[in-house]
Amino acid sequence: MTQLHAAAFSELTTPAPPTAGPVTAAIATVTKQPLWTVQYRLVLITIDLCAIILAMILGYELRFGAGSSDIRPVDYLVLGLAIAIGWTVALQASGGYEIRHLATGPQELKRVFRASWLTLSVLAIGCYVTKTPVARGYVIGVIPVGALLIICGRAGVRRYANRRRDRGEWVYRILAVGTTESVKHLLDTTNRARNAGLRLIGACVEDAPVGSDIADGVPVLGGVLEAAQHAAAVQADVVAVTGSGLGPRAVRELGWQLEGTNRDLVMAPALTEIAGSRVHVSPVEGLPLVWLEQPRLGRLPRLVKRSLDLVGATVALVLAAPILAVAALAIKTTSRGPVFFRQRRLGLNGAEFNILKFRSMYVDAESQRDEILELNEQDGGGVLFKIRHDPRVTPVGRWLRALSIDEIPQLVHVVTGTMSLVGPRPLAAIDSHYTGSARRRLLVRPGVTGLWQISGRSETTWEDAVRFDLYYVENWSLGLDLSILFRTVFAVLGRKGAF
Repeated sequence: MTQLHAAAFSELTTPAPPTAGPVTAAIATVTKQPLWTVQYRLVLITIDLCAIILAMILGYELRFGAGSSDIRPVDYLVLGLAIAIGWTVALQASGGYEIRHLATGPQELKRVFRASWLTLSVLAIGCYVTKTPVARGYVIGVIPVGALLIICGRAGVRRYANRRRDRGEWVYRILAVGTTESVKHLLDTTNRARNAGLRLIGACVEDAPVGSDIADGVPVLGGVLEAAQHAAAVQADVVAVTGSGLGPRAVRELGWQLEGTNRDLVMAPALTEIAGSRVHVSPVEGLPLVWLEQPRLGRLPRLVKRSLDLVGATVALVLAAPILAVAALAIKTTSRGPVFFRQRRLGLNGAEFNILKFRSMYVDAESQRDEILELNEQDGGGVLFKIRHDPRVTPVGRWLRALSIDEIPQLVHVVTGTMSLVGPRPLAAIDSHYTGSARRRLLVRPGVTGLWQISGRSETTWEDAVRFDLYYVENWSLGLDLSILFRTVFAVLGRKGAF
């Protein structure tokens, strides 16, 4: 998901003294915090406290049981109360209740882990300093179990919030300021990341007439210098300055005008598909400079990734051996032709290899492609060819595809080093379709799974597939690989886009 980073890229100008008029007018129109953010925060606090209390009960029962006569439950009741309060405070200090920062699961996960580690550290130090005898088994049991319960509870809350946001509720109302092109780019980003809870309700631009529409539901309300007044008129929660729509002086004055209104001012620079870990902000004389680290994959990360591939693929092949045998037998006995399907694909640095998959189509499927070309549901210019109810797929093949069993033989390529567990999807070896930015995906080994697979698979457009793969290439990390592997399990069980 693209994040909005607080930075402005424009020319430096001499600061001008503030004028009293706009600031006074803005402060006079104070708005309240959106009610849904208060509701969201209260729900999170309630879920967290329930998770912590349940973890303490489980930890006590697992460590001491019901027959412990030498343990005073009152002591652990007081300790549990201290842990509950301290953990909640740690979550607050770690930003666990800042709704605007909880748009994505990974961000929320980091904050929960940080708060849990802080709670454990303070508890250990406090017990050591005060010489309080506390069963280590109780503490070790409560903190991990509590963290897991908090994560699960928050995942449920996030799913509920996403359903509300699909209905247009629980969203930040955004007034975009900039140029027509930059506002459209912000609109495309927020439309792709609906779970972020950001919805554009209007725009202030200079290169489009007032009253026209940049898109459905996003009218042009006025010029960029009138943004504060229009934000108050449409009751916007956020004013987003996009691209280079305003100079430094105008941005500063807009911030003055928004003071006291409870409306946030955010900057959306021209940075896309960049992970937050690669972006660093360092103020220089009041000018926030955004430093963008170059993507690097050194020897140690490559060694770690290769080790994960080798161990993971070997273990998976051993565990999946019975499934492979049943699938091979089903293919062989229900349709004529070989068990496996081979096709030329592009690997690392464009090297071609024969990919191995279970055959899920009839043997003459390729010869029938031209006859059903008009049924193609993809817009990849021939690179992607997907039909939801493809008549060439065998009955067994439909089950293999639905459960992604047809992809399991690719683990052999992972063991041999041709592929990786996680990476861009290997597509057909058609060099003419891999030009410009699309060829950059060939800088890493293709993967059995990846962002493309967990984001809709066959329902994903060619443009989005390339975008996901480029994001992976530019922002690889071990944490990203583990996250994709974890989410792949749910993507396979959900069967979304598996056809």
